[in-house]
Amino acid sequence: MNRLNCVFMDRAFELAKKGLYTTMPNPRVGCVIVKDGKIVGEGYHRWTGQDHAEVIAIKSAGEKARNSSMYITLEPCSFRGKTGPCTDEILSSGIKEVIVASTDPNPRAAGKGLEKLKKAGVCVSMRGDFKRSFELNPGFFKRMRSGLPWVRVKIAKSLDGYIALKSGESKWITATEAREDGHRWRARSCCILTGSRTIRKDNPLLTVRLGDKHFRNPVKVIVDPNLICNADSKVFAEGNTILVTLNAKDSIKFDKIKAMKDKNIDVIQLPCVGSSLARFSLKSLLIELTEQEFNEVQVEAGPGLVTSLFEEKLIDEFLIYQSPKILGKGLSFIDKASDRELLKRKSEWSFTDVSMIGDDMRMVLRNNKYDNPSFK
Repeated sequence: MNRLNCVFMDRAFELAKKGLYTTMPNPRVGCVIVKDGKIVGEGYHRWTGQDHAEVIAIKSAGEKARNSSMYITLEPCSFRGKTGPCTDEILSSGIKEVIVASTDPNPRAAGKGLEKLKKAGVCVSMRGDFKRSFELNPGFFKRMRSGLPWVRVKIAKSLDGYIALKSGESKWITATEAREDGHRWRARSCCILTGSRTIRKDNPLLTVRLGDKHFRNPVKVIVDPNLICNADSKVFAEGNTILVTLNAKDSIKFDKIKAMKDKNIDVIQLPCVGSSLARFSLKSLLIELTEQEFNEVQVEAGPGLVTSLFEEKLIDEFLIYQSPKILGKGLSFIDKASDRELLKRKSEWSFTDVSMIGDDMRMVLRNNKYDNPSFK
């Protein structure tokens, strides 16, 4: 692809990023229409159920779309969902060429949209820019390929590696800029996952708070196998909340679940697993969240839940904010049993980004399996 073509695809990705906080469960997609070397139409997907990026761009271009070229960050859909097939709109518009950055990971669409366009005589080419498409939509790609959402664990820790004092106090390890950045990551997530101990200890709202800017609040998911959360906790006061617990087996628990439901709190009950009488499979919980079309799950929890997710190999990414503060003693974010062989093993994690956010350092680490574009 020549330099000018790269500029047009770059613009399509810029547009796609505008849907970072709003498109879920759909992917973030941008589109540019070019004729005689100039952009004549552009668009990006804003909300599920509304026009896709391609349709918006076609409407923007009007008659200029005929005999033009279209640049899209993701393969156009070819089936009817909440909206009609984008391929039909492309064919009706008279566009002669379509360039895409990546195929659609959705099994209903993968390759079918491009094939339909080819059969109709449209010139189709693949940019082969999977990495950028994936970075915009890690949760959508993973959910479509593996049936599980993308799990991102957010941590704020001191220079010596502690997330709180021994007493549990953690306000505030990081400065304002890092906390605001964490809220932007929270806003792009479909849900926030935390544990009942965090709710009882900190009584958080788990909402997005970024000054006067309006962001949607993700669903709040509380892991509470023994139903120790109080229905009057702040987390239940606003927004959608799901409480996940073990199957009720006695009248006391039935009554607690009813009280939660009476306050419009959704309750998911899961069976007990293993020898423990107070544990359910976290993978089963993630499957439940997948069925609700959650793409990105941001975990903001204590070491108990984080360690369980780690041990079940369910974490895809760590979002770590490191403060220059030294606590001396405190709680670590993960409680892994000592293993003499650990230092000899190759790490499963790699840094994908290291940035300064105010006085704090932000580190993003990802599981190495995502180095392979054909991951499952």
